[in-house]
Amino acid sequence: MQYHKFTWYNQKSQLDNPETIHQIMSFGEIDDIKKMEQLIGIKKIKELYLKYPKKVYSRSVFLFINNYILKTKEPIDEQKYLKNTSRNIE
Repeated sequence: MQYHKFTWYNQKSQLDNPETIHQIMSFGEIDDIKKMEQLIGIKKIKELYLKYPKKVYSRSVFLFINNYILKTKEPIDEQKYLKNTSRNIE
């Protein structure tokens, strides 16, 4: 299933792609997130979100996604998700 609304740079985006997940979670509306949930399931979204972090989130969006959408219980390293934190180049 392709999803183009929030992936302007990639015409072949797939919903099960971590890049697409992050674009929708960070820049989409709640209806977009709900639609994504219906199409691929919250388990897959959470798996890709946690396995492939991306620094595109403001703090408020990050907290909303973790606490209300994904309902994560385990601690998450904010540095890997917040766009206003320094990048760790190794």
